Amino acid sequence: MKLIIENGGSKLDWIVAGENKINTSIGINIFDSKDSIIKSIKDNFSMFQTNNNPIEIEFYTTGITKFTKEKMFSIFTNSFPNSSVNIYSDMLAASRALFNDSNGIACILGTGSNCAYFNGHNNQPISYSLGYLLGDEGSGYDLGKQFLIHYFQKNLSHNTVKDFESQIQMNTNELLTSIYNSKKPKYYIASFAKYLKKYEDDTKVYEIIYSSMLNFLENHPFKYPGFQSKKIGFVGSVAFNFRNYIDIIMKDRNLEYLVLKKPIIKLIDYYSS
Repeated sequence: MKLIIENGGSKLDWIVAGENKINTSIGINIFDSKDSIIKSIKDNFSMFQTNNNPIEIEFYTTGITKFTKEKMFSIFTNSFPNSSVNIYSDMLAASRALFNDSNGIACILGTGSNCAYFNGHNNQPISYSLGYLLGDEGSGYDLGKQFLIHYFQKNLSHNTVKDFESQIQMNTNELLTSIYNSKKPKYYIASFAKYLKKYEDDTKVYEIIYSSMLNFLENHPFKYPGFQSKKIGFVGSVAFNFRNYIDIIMKDRNLEYLVLKKPIIKLIDYYSS
């Protein structure tokens, strides 16, 4: 049995190869303590831990470094003694889902953002990934941050502000306090991205979304030499929900592209081919 897991910034999707049901739960923070991660694995996959049959685990995740890869490999092999385990980056999940074994430029726009050129086997970085403090253009975090900045600076329309405040049930000071008191500020700020979709008819909100998408594209996939002749693909909830903005920018440059909401849908095809 092959268990395919795609662990993003906020959500985790998994499926058993050969089955049609995609399961979704809260994502695993691979920077958490080992005990916390083991508990998350047990919460999600205890039904497989009581099974003595060998399992092949294909685990794709955000936040991959040499240290976290070794850490997750150790946790999975200890949690599933009869299993073979492979640990991959979410960037490779995106590339395989978008292009299978062909080449192209893969882009992730979710809670965070990332981009790489895929040669059909491996990813090659296009630009240095700076994380949410210095980068993550076009991500849910970037959109949420820009929306909040313009809210606090009183750049949004009266109707948008009025409705937004009725939704969050906080005044300006309370909202600012909640942001700085958040234990997971990246994810908390990214959670405000949904309001940009709700208020995209507001001229300023439209500008925020368009600028965020353009900033990502110009600083990442469009930096690859000869990008005009490459297939370009996008995965992630932000790419899917704001695909009309991507469409405007790509069509202005006569570029073809594709968008997937969930990589796991096409990862199934990758393992079937």
